[in-house]
Amino acid sequence: MAHSLATTDNEFEAATHPTTLGVLVFVLRYEDLCAADSVALPPLTHDGAGFEIGRASEVRPPAMEGRTFLLPDRFVSRVHARVVRRDGKGFLEDAGSKFGTFVRGERIQGPVPLADGDVVEMGQSLFVYRLVDEPTAVRMITQRAGVAFGPTRTLCPELMSLVLDLARLSRSDQPILVLAETGAGKEVVARYVHDKSGRAGPFVAVDCGAIPEHLVEGELFGHRRGAFSGAHEERKGRIRSAEGGTVFLDEIGNLPGSAQASLLRAIQENEVTPVGADRGQTVDVRWIAATNVDVFSERSAFRADLRERLAGYVAMLPPLRKRREDLGFLVAHLLRRRGIERASITKPAARALFFGDLPGNVREIERTLGSASLLMGDGPIDLRHLSALRARAASKTEEPESEPQGAEVMDEARRNKKRPPRERIEAALFRAQGCQVDAARLLGVHDRQLARWMDAYGIPRSRKGTSGG
Repeated sequence: MAHSLATTDNEFEAATHPTTLGVLVFVLRYEDLCAADSVALPPLTHDGAGFEIGRASEVRPPAMEGRTFLLPDRFVSRVHARVVRRDGKGFLEDAGSKFGTFVRGERIQGPVPLADGDVVEMGQSLFVYRLVDEPTAVRMITQRAGVAFGPTRTLCPELMSLVLDLARLSRSDQPILVLAETGAGKEVVARYVHDKSGRAGPFVAVDCGAIPEHLVEGELFGHRRGAFSGAHEERKGRIRSAEGGTVFLDEIGNLPGSAQASLLRAIQENEVTPVGADRGQTVDVRWIAATNVDVFSERSAFRADLRERLAGYVAMLPPLRKRREDLGFLVAHLLRRRGIERASITKPAARALFFGDLPGNVREIERTLGSASLLMGDGPIDLRHLSALRARAASKTEEPESEPQGAEVMDEARRNKKRPPRERIEAALFRAQGCQVDAARLLGVHDRQLARWMDAYGIPRSRKGTSGG
């Protein structure tokens, strides 16, 4: 029996809103990575609100029809699962589907409460569940396909709020400090602000960590002819080159202390003094800085006065593992940029790529897809095409001190009743190149025990024989 669903904006506004609302976001389908058809499903506004998820009868973009979200996924059952709100919490229950419903990598048996950030898998389709405040829920229901952000779009609640703030700040001269992990997209933030600013001058990016210390001031502020050995001509420097535009100081946390005082004066006075000059020159630039270093720490060597000048607004850019709902947009963009209009990925490869910690963030996805797209040929992206992930998994998987043999293997399997995390099992399969016997040996269990664990996590069985070569 289908549960009721507030499907219209009027119903949404009329509902009695709790502090937080649950929103399930459809991210991508493994069979069509270039579709970029991610969408937010209607929020669960009150107890009893809910909807079903099932298979569409034809290939078309995923969409709500009545109280059912229809997916063009041949591995999804006609009525696959139900999402419902009970006692103030969102629950997911499988509707007797053929291939099962998975939450956090485990196949569910009954109604399962959903937590913020939970990864949900049905057939060959990936979802992420988010808990959001009421204003964000309103934004997500009115902009179900996300908001534009740089070359892609975003459905991440935190990033949607950040984009709204940046758009409001863009036409001011307010300095912006972007805090984010390496590879998370700091330059995308800076370019977004510059593009929205309406400033006529250029966008000039400076990698503060890549300039040798003895060249920093000359690179930033320029130099006069003859200022030092080899200065055969005058140079404007990066800051004056951005006149009328934006200076993006990337990895500002790596700027040598000797240059921090000069940069502080330039920001305070809107003036730079080229190396070898005895007077400053006025500049008109917008300042945006970014770092993956904690410049707010008391132990930081970064000047507090420079930090305060740069931190007119602090933009906290979430890492990719905290915004998996954007993977559909990002993957489609990265593949299409390489001229690929159609690509698919096997379920084991998708789980390895999309479910992990993603320590390299967007840059990691870009590198991984770059090599995989060259190796996949006419087939789907598979585990063997994800060389970087295999290497990292191999480094994390420890060899057992001694390999159990014969009866010892069976004893170990009986003793080891606790199932290891899915990531460790997949890491062993990576290292064993898909061979279950070798992977079981790495985990110190019998291959039948490994097969049971794989079934419990929904990991497809691979070849059982030992790897050759």
